[in-house]
Amino acid sequence: MKTILETTQLEFDKSNFLIDLVEHSNGRLYIEIVQTILNTNKKSKTLKINPSVLSDIIKVLQNYQAKLQKESNPELKYITESDQEKIQQNYLKGVSIKDLAMLFDQKPELIEMILRNKGIEIVENTMPKPKFWRNYKNRKKRKRK
Repeated sequence: MKTILETTQLEFDKSNFLIDLVEHSNGRLYIEIVQTILNTNKKSKTLKINPSVLSDIIKVLQNYQAKLQKESNPELKYITESDQEKIQQNYLKGVSIKDLAMLFDQKPELIEMILRNKGIEIVENTMPKPKFWRNYKNRKKRKRK
């Protein structure tokens, strides 16, 4: 039996990743990554990583990422943890997702995904119109009649 201690979901255009920190019944921890490819009938694929090799895998992936960034599209930027914290703080202060996307030069969907991964509920940041505004217009129409 396994117990999921923590989960992070990453959503992209064509696939989703569910990354879990899992505790096995014998007490050992490991990482489980489940990839679901959208718009296909294929089942999701699972990759289980032993924590003893996790740091080596991370180093290799970071080296590959550095090499890929030299050749990749300059529009794609990595959002650092400090930038993610700034996004979270600004959103909680009332800055809209659209404005945050312009500020950090990212797509609104990515900003929304970052906020959801931080456990923040996405709400609409528009101010409601006061009720008296509608009543005022209705009063004008009644007086004219």
